[in-house]
Amino acid sequence: MRILHVLTSIDPKTGGPANVLARLARVQAARCGHRVCVITADDPAAVEVVTDEMREVGAEHLACGPMRGPFAAGRTTRRRIDANLAEGVDVVHIHGLWQHAPHSAAAAARAAGAPYIMRPCGMLDPWTLSQGRLKKRLFLALMARRHLNRAAALHYTTETERRLVEPLRLFPRAFVIPNGLDWEEFKVLPRRGEFRAAHRIGDRPLIVFLSRVHHKKGLDLLLPAFARLPDASAMLAIVGPGETGYIDELRAQAASLGAGERVIFPGMMAGRSRLEALRDADLFCLPSYQENFGVSVIEALGVGTPVLISDQVNICAEVAAAGVGEVVPCAAEPLAQRLAELLSNRARLAEMAARARPWVERTFRWDAIATQIDAMYEQVIRGSRSGGA
Repeated sequence: MRILHVLTSIDPKTGGPANVLARLARVQAARCGHRVCVITADDPAAVEVVTDEMREVGAEHLACGPMRGPFAAGRTTRRRIDANLAEGVDVVHIHGLWQHAPHSAAAAARAAGAPYIMRPCGMLDPWTLSQGRLKKRLFLALMARRHLNRAAALHYTTETERRLVEPLRLFPRAFVIPNGLDWEEFKVLPRRGEFRAAHRIGDRPLIVFLSRVHHKKGLDLLLPAFARLPDASAMLAIVGPGETGYIDELRAQAASLGAGERVIFPGMMAGRSRLEALRDADLFCLPSYQENFGVSVIEALGVGTPVLISDQVNICAEVAAAGVGEVVPCAAEPLAQRLAELLSNRARLAEMAARARPWVERTFRWDAIATQIDAMYEQVIRGSRSGGA
């Protein structure tokens, strides 16, 4: 099968959609034997590592930037998409919504008669639509709704995401297929204590947040909740990339709450180092105002660390049903209360931790997820050939 993926950026610093697509493309090329091309609007120099990783397993990545303009257009994005379509593509998988590349790909696929699938990546959730509301409503009316409705299918990663988009009354068939983990990376875990030793944490209680450091992640809730913990020895690690100005604001907030010396900002951690941070945590916490899926939640569970997440993380229902973590309203008071209760209840943490790895291995291995995505592609391709797309 020949697959074309299009995303604005595959830079790991941009967060979940980039990291998910990079892994999916590698699995599709290396394990499924597909011919895979990924086109983004990145500056080639900024994503050399990702491009090389794809090339090693036979996937192609074309970075068409650097980006320009308010919609992050790449200089040669449309030209590269058209050239790929001209060579023959079975299906186009488009990721994202609010920038140039996804809509350039939708228009090009439509013109070439190729079926395309759109994965909104949470960008149609009510919280996201409320940010810059007027601009997004206008963009939906002028362009996005048309491209969404002409898609052969819409790909959601949780049932919650699909349900939240229902009020928009979009036409295409919906598929719900989650994101995955490369279980090979999680088979042999780092030795406990590496992250704690590097940051002189010792045996103190440790909460880890690992994600992009952004205002939507609920860190303005997590810091006051953490500062109220009865155990004044507890530590909080806020791990991930973010703008310097915002991180400085968080440092100042932690200091004003009297917790400045107990909150650390290790920056972005990838590969083995991120697993070391997650493995050494007593509890992983992600109190986001909006989270389409939450790959870091699954990664924490994959190393055996229980999670505490807000009810706005779209995978919260599955986490609660599996008994591998707990869910709280997206507010500081209940978050503070539940943090304190869990850190004082070692038996409860151990119970959730024991379920975590087996659940992730059963549910989120990329090889199984890739098979589900293949089945979606095959249905879309058959529909296109019969005139159903």
